[in-house]
Amino acid sequence: MLLSRARGGCPRRESVAEGRPLTATYRERTTTAGADLQLAYQEWGPDDAPVILALHGFGVSGHMFDEFGQRAADRFRLLNLDQRGHGDSQWAPDGDYTRESFVADVEAVRVALGLERFILMGHSMGGLNAVEYTYRHPERVSALILVDVGPEAAREGVDNIMRFTRGPDELDFDEFVANAMRFNTRRTEENIRERMRHRLKPLENGKWTWKFDKRFREGEGAVRVGSEVGSDELWQRFRELAPPVLLLRGEQSDILSQEVAERVVAEMGAGRLVVVPAAGHSVPGDNPDDFTAAVTAFLDDVEAGRFPEPDVEPEPEPASFPIPEDIEDRRREWRDRDRRFPWLPLIAGAAVAGAVLLALGALFSSSSRGGGARRRVREQAARPVRAARRRVRGRRRRSGRA
Repeated sequence: MLLSRARGGCPRRESVAEGRPLTATYRERTTTAGADLQLAYQEWGPDDAPVILALHGFGVSGHMFDEFGQRAADRFRLLNLDQRGHGDSQWAPDGDYTRESFVADVEAVRVALGLERFILMGHSMGGLNAVEYTYRHPERVSALILVDVGPEAAREGVDNIMRFTRGPDELDFDEFVANAMRFNTRRTEENIRERMRHRLKPLENGKWTWKFDKRFREGEGAVRVGSEVGSDELWQRFRELAPPVLLLRGEQSDILSQEVAERVVAEMGAGRLVVVPAAGHSVPGDNPDDFTAAVTAFLDDVEAGRFPEPDVEPEPEPASFPIPEDIEDRRREWRDRDRRFPWLPLIAGAAVAGAVLLALGALFSSSSRGGGARRRVREQAARPVRAARRRVRGRRRRSGRA
């Protein structure tokens, strides 16, 4: 089941993307995580539809999924969370932005909204948070959608994001828009302006600044970030994900390489990789039509039980050998032949003994080699032994003594 329900409602607000009014609308809502940390989120779609909880990447907000909300709100209830320190959510008073704290926030939101099971989607930083949440709470996640994220990230792409978000802290709004258009040339100016309205806030001096916690921009030690999970352990987290997983990679991404994406899905128990054309790291907004099509097709297959697709061919039926009708006459002929040539079994036995001696000699002479070499020698030595044994068994069967 992909269904998950909760109650709620509040005034609707129109938004704009790609230079045109959205036909779907969302509700701005808040909830509380922990003792007093207030988290904001945008809610799209009907209350009784299957729930998708979406986690954005670093420096942005739940509004990065607005284009997806416009296209999917007729069939899903979308909860696009502003994670702690981002968007309209409060900043962590103690500067705690570790992965463990983000995961605890997701669980607090789940409890507050009364969600039993839901679809979890995460982009970049939010994708790593989604993996950790699913690893810790597999019973809560019916399907997992990861957007341009893996156990490894290309350093160049990460540096590009850091340079963009750690640039001048106060600028005119149009200057921020111009910088964003240079950073992502796939978007229209109208779309960039709409996105920046959700990422920036005005200051009393007439300038604008980023909404996300400014301590992120103060360098090492200002906040606690990341996780103690090492690289090998993170790979293992991805391998052990329990629910079906869709991994979406932007064709032009400078964060997630094709090689890493293919390896991740190959090592998963139930994973699917879709490369979205004409998209960079910000896949949902760069190509929202193909992004939405991939997500909905995946969820349709999960709900209908068509996922994962079988990736192995059925084993061939064992060959059958019918017993000849004149088998008794043949057996008498074989017994007569063995009486005329009694030395045939002795030759077969000598062949087996010789093969065994050769195998032992090859094995002992290779004792100084590595484990892989010893296994190859044992395998090569065993072949004549097995062949000789098969010949003996065949002759015995034919003679009626098998």
